[in-house]
Amino acid sequence: MTETRIELSQAVAASRAEAWTAWTDPDAIARWWWHRIPGTTIAADARVGGRYRFESRDAGFGVTGEYLALEPLELLVLSWQWIDDGVEGDAVDTVTVRFADDGDGTLVTVVHETDATGAPDYEIGWRETLGELPIVARRTGRPSD
Repeated sequence: MTETRIELSQAVAASRAEAWTAWTDPDAIARWWWHRIPGTTIAADARVGGRYRFESRDAGFGVTGEYLALEPLELLVLSWQWIDDGVEGDAVDTVTVRFADDGDGTLVTVVHETDATGAPDYEIGWRETLGELPIVARRTGRPSD
């Protein structure tokens, strides 16, 4: 198995605190993560050892894992296990999310380390999902990118 590193960034017109909340609070996550996919449920216990599960039973897919590291307003490290038709896959990847100042906003960078065979699909998925992240700025009344 060959490991592949996918790295993507998204600028948001939101403070680091707002961007952090968008990744750690279940209600905030639900505002942007797969929010257009019917039947999506979001569960997140953002603490080291806590679990998360984002799933759309209607669409037949999701993701689950554990929070491995948290440095508030700086860094999240998650295990990542894909779900197909309610069944968790065998592969467990690592996803690292970094938050950095970007002018008046925040630059969110995601690094997903995965098996090379899943990398193209994950890159497409991350591009689409991160593209929804600027919605956090609209929800707080700030202009978005």
